[in-house]
Amino acid sequence: MIAVLTVPATGQRLPEVRLAEGRPADLIRTTPLGSGVSVEVDLADPGRWRSVTVDGWDDADRNLLEAVVGQESLRQLGDLRDGLALTGGPSLQADVQVGAAQSGPWRRLAVIDALDWWLQVPLDQALLDAERAVVRARAARTLRSRALREHRTGQALVLARRSADDLSTYLTELASSATSLPRALFSGLSRVANGYAGLASQVIGGPDECLDAVAEAWSRLKLAVPVVGILKRSEPSYQLLPDSAALSSSVDPRQVRARVVGTDVQAREVQMVESREGSTVRVVVPAFGSRVPSVLADQLMVRLVDRRSGTAHEALRLKLRLGRDAERLGMRTPVFTQDIPLRGASVEDVRADVFDPVHETAPALTDTDDELVRRRRAQFVLGEWRRAMVEIRLSRQAKTRNGRLARLTGVLDAAVPDADEPVFLGGPTRSEIARYVEAAPGTVHPWFTSTRGAGEPLVAELAAVHQAR
Repeated sequence: MIAVLTVPATGQRLPEVRLAEGRPADLIRTTPLGSGVSVEVDLADPGRWRSVTVDGWDDADRNLLEAVVGQESLRQLGDLRDGLALTGGPSLQADVQVGAAQSGPWRRLAVIDALDWWLQVPLDQALLDAERAVVRARAARTLRSRALREHRTGQALVLARRSADDLSTYLTELASSATSLPRALFSGLSRVANGYAGLASQVIGGPDECLDAVAEAWSRLKLAVPVVGILKRSEPSYQLLPDSAALSSSVDPRQVRARVVGTDVQAREVQMVESREGSTVRVVVPAFGSRVPSVLADQLMVRLVDRRSGTAHEALRLKLRLGRDAERLGMRTPVFTQDIPLRGASVEDVRADVFDPVHETAPALTDTDDELVRRRRAQFVLGEWRRAMVEIRLSRQAKTRNGRLARLTGVLDAAVPDADEPVFLGGPTRSEIARYVEAAPGTVHPWFTSTRGAGEPLVAELAAVHQAR
């Protein structure tokens, strides 16, 4: 990786150390680890860091850095920092080999965070957060400092307790409804349950009701449901690549995390209905299910953007409508909505831009904006690809997986006419996907191993496919 080191400055704040790969990528996400250390992964190549950033070298915890980049890389960076101080220059660039031996749990943690942001498919959030807590605890064990280990384990305990009730409910309902469990799902749930048991052993002062409830529910499930080698074949469902529609807009996945708005089938999510007098437009956005966390629902905003000038109107907060409130709007499922003044503009000349203020970026002028379309395509391909890989994990039927991937390449034919052009930045080409389906040689792109190691399927992904069988 290329290391860029800069001296502390009083003006524009730059990271003092940044290790990065130079290649562009779409499916990226940054995870702050604390102490001024952040890491970034690319879901198309999760087997290595895309970047490691240290805001303040002197304030960064050396134990954490060593776990993330390796002891030798840490020593190299220290030497480079000393060299920069001696030369008195403003910056220094060098090639640094980053060790991966200890960083596995940390990369897995970053991948979970990235999948949580990008994966627009139905997932049980409690299962995802439970796995995240267990991986946090596993990452903590790689730290040499006892004080830092205990601190990080404490953070994992907080998240584990927060997810424990819903996890216990899931395991209990599975014990009463499932006739069998495919081995891949059983193994994933076992890792989570064992992780909870390990966290429970760290609790000082006696039993922990929340964590013990998970252990009891897991014991009941193991006794009640037999484990089988594979999941019986079911009729697969397929997503559709988003297309355009009148008076509608697309959600930008850079500004809104997955599973907050939209559905897992269609993705032209934002509908606009002009008032009779033409002075306002009602923006309607379907919620992703009925359990959108209030902390996310309460901060979602929308603004109108003039397609010609790029001028953004004042943003207003979207309101979540449930039950009868949604029915009064003619909706059977929960929706976000807001009435917005057009201020003299024509509804055909504006685009409704939905965003989370924490992740706000410059709005796209049109829904055909190259980067917007490409990022949405990347999100679509990610969901379909990982679904195919989960299906073969559970069923061991290559025919089902290959059928889904063949349909994927067919859908992409029109979107990416050139078969040798990457379908998104950092991703494979259509011809590479086709060769993979045909088991032809030459499929060496890291995308084809992106669901192994740090990128292996989430327990929540396995559970979702099992539930949909």
